[in-house]
Amino acid sequence: METKIKIHAPTAPNSQERRLLRRNIPSSMWLRFFYVFGIVMPLIVPLFQSKGLDMQEIFALQTIFALAMLVSEVPSGYLADVFGRRNIILVGSIAAGLGHSQLLFADSFAALAVYEFTLGIGASLLSGADLALLYDTELALGKDANRQRRVVGKLYSVGTFSAAISAAMCSMVLLAGGINEVVWVQAIIGWGPLCVVYFLVEAPRPHKPSEPVVANTSHWQAFGQIVQVLLVQSAILRQIFLALCIWPLTTFYATWLLQRIWQDQGVDLIHFGWLWAALTLLTALFSRFSHRIEALLGPRILLGFIGLAPIVGFIALAEFGFLLGLLGAAIFFIIRGLGTVLLTDALNRRISSDYRATANSLTSFGFRSSFALTGPMVGFGFDVWGLEVLLLALGLISGVLFLVILCPLMRSLPEGRVFRKQQKDMNSLTIKEA
Repeated sequence: METKIKIHAPTAPNSQERRLLRRNIPSSMWLRFFYVFGIVMPLIVPLFQSKGLDMQEIFALQTIFALAMLVSEVPSGYLADVFGRRNIILVGSIAAGLGHSQLLFADSFAALAVYEFTLGIGASLLSGADLALLYDTELALGKDANRQRRVVGKLYSVGTFSAAISAAMCSMVLLAGGINEVVWVQAIIGWGPLCVVYFLVEAPRPHKPSEPVVANTSHWQAFGQIVQVLLVQSAILRQIFLALCIWPLTTFYATWLLQRIWQDQGVDLIHFGWLWAALTLLTALFSRFSHRIEALLGPRILLGFIGLAPIVGFIALAEFGFLLGLLGAAIFFIIRGLGTVLLTDALNRRISSDYRATANSLTSFGFRSSFALTGPMVGFGFDVWGLEVLLLALGLISGVLFLVILCPLMRSLPEGRVFRKQQKDMNSLTIKEA
């Protein structure tokens, strides 16, 4: 017996509904701007160290953040599919504001663990729902596939521009005041997403609120069938999903170790924000034009670059001084911009809007699971082996991930622009019941 999850065309919105829906596009950009805005991020490792934490404890905090997302990521995406994206974004915005405010008073590992856990809940509620709402809005407005791709690239570039602006502000606030002032600014701007929610409206979708996203099933059956779509339906969909779950680790560990590398190289704390801003702008630039780069190089060559570049980056960070090491750091920020848009868009093009938020949450769940399993080992490796050996080991692991994760995906790609799959091929996703 087969069950089909179909993309039904929603009823065409009238002129007033179209006006409200158009407002979703800039509002989604502002939502991403505020919840990515992290003025404290360029100083987060020194900040935690100032509270008496070592690198193993810092990675443990990030594991707690990952665990918070693990317990809420997938339920939050499914709830967004069932009860509406805007409602979940509202709850996530409140959690994000509360989390950032907690940093004002967190002075111990336990208090910082609560801070990370609250932020993890907020991030999981916001991460899949905003992208799903944006896709649904574009679909309801009748935009073509190329327009949808450009908007996704723009959404990610807005997030990285926000990170760059906040990083530059970090150095400016440090010059004007101190690290406590940076934390205060973060606590205030952390409530920005809640202000944006007022301007969002729910985009029309085929199923009614509170109904399972797969017809004639219970919620648990529907969720199980969505998992089957991602892991069983086709080899290329499964490979894209696994790449999104595991490949981002290569850039994630590099960026978290970067602040400690700068400390060891004697870089003044005042310059951390400027350096972080410049590197983040690279991510914004390459995510914004990723679709043009893919059109120029083709997906196979681009995936090859994304897979091999981290090896070079880790070697540069381990073996060279500040200037050449900075070029190595730039590699990670460039491939983050390219890979995130390329793979996320590839996934979202192949799934129905009825369960898009759930699918996006599952990818984030997979990534956070990968980090939760490996993060403590990286922190332990830093304390036992030292920074240089750890970086070289991560470079070796990046090579293994390229062979195991990205090479099979590259072999699955037909000639041409596989990530721009025709809309007619996406009208029905068939899954078999167990």
